[in-house]
Amino acid sequence: MRKKSLRLERKNLIISGEKLKRLQKVLGAKSESEAVRLAIDRTLDSEEAITALKRLRERATWGKNLDA
Repeated sequence: MRKKSLRLERKNLIISGEKLKRLQKVLGAKSESEAVRLAIDRTLDSEEAITALKRLRERATWGKNLDA
């Protein structure tokens, strides 16, 4: 997870209030803003992990016949 110094900016978003409340509850966020920040962080972290796994898979020899 990213632990860098953050400079927060105010942004206006048009999103479903119902979905935002669900997100807040699922993530256990104290505020709607925190829920959005957590969702963004988790999405970015997931994408970073997927990219790393793809690179690892490209380099790996798993499942290949090493005797050939």
